[in-house]
Amino acid sequence: MQPRVSLARRGNKSRQTQGNRILNAEEARLLLGIGRNTLYSWCAQGLIPHKRVGGIIDEITGEIHGGRLLFSEKRILEWMDNRDNDN
Repeated sequence: MQPRVSLARRGNKSRQTQGNRILNAEEARLLLGIGRNTLYSWCAQGLIPHKRVGGIIDEITGEIHGGRLLFSEKRILEWMDNRDNDN
């Protein structure tokens, strides 16, 4: 029995959740027009809204190492609008 939570179509890396696409790192960086290293740097600095799924939690620092980065397209677009308005 397959879980009902997955809304992804087979072969499609993006997922749809009530009008808000969930993007992987490659899709997010293309949307932003930035390089892979820049995206990972912004995530590490907490500059861009994202979630890290999976990975290993460092018991001392509480940081998550490894895993997969996921991004809400809606939140990324809002973040971009806010950055544009701040400048």
